[in-house]
Amino acid sequence: MNETIHDRIGTLVQEYGDGKNTVFANKIGVSEGNIRGYIKGIMPKADVLEKIVKTLDVNAMWLLTGIGHMRVSNLDISAPVLISDNDRLATVLQQFDVFIQKKDMQIVQQAEEIGRLRERISHLEREKGKDVSDVQTSGIANVG
Repeated sequence: MNETIHDRIGTLVQEYGDGKNTVFANKIGVSEGNIRGYIKGIMPKADVLEKIVKTLDVNAMWLLTGIGHMRVSNLDISAPVLISDNDRLATVLQQFDVFIQKKDMQIVQQAEEIGRLRERISHLEREKGKDVSDVQTSGIANVG
C-alpha cells in the first residue's frame, strides 16, 4: 500500500488531513495543487519533505523509503531491524550513493572553476595596477 513516496503522502493526507488535500496542505504550508501532484506522481522537493517531517513529526526514513513507523513517536530504537528492511535500506542507500557521487563531481568542477576565476581576478588586478601606475597626473586641477 505504501510502496512509493506518493502513496505515503496519500496516507499522510488520510491521517493528518482527514482525507482532504486542502486540510493537509494548510497544515504543512503548501498549496493543495502541490499535494495533489505529489500523490499523482510528481516528486516533492526537499523543502516540502522537510515541512512534512518537522510539522507533523513524521519519521523521515518512513517518508522517504517506507521503512519503519510513520510517526516518530512510534519509533522503538531498541527494536532490531528486520533483514528485509536492511535489503530495502541498502537499495535506497545505493541510490543516494549515486546521487552523492554526482554532487561530488559537481563540487570538484565548481572548485576548479573557482580556482580559474581567482586566477583571472588576480591577473586583472595586476593589469589594473599597471594601468593605474601608467596614468600621468597633474598637480593642478583643470576647472572649466
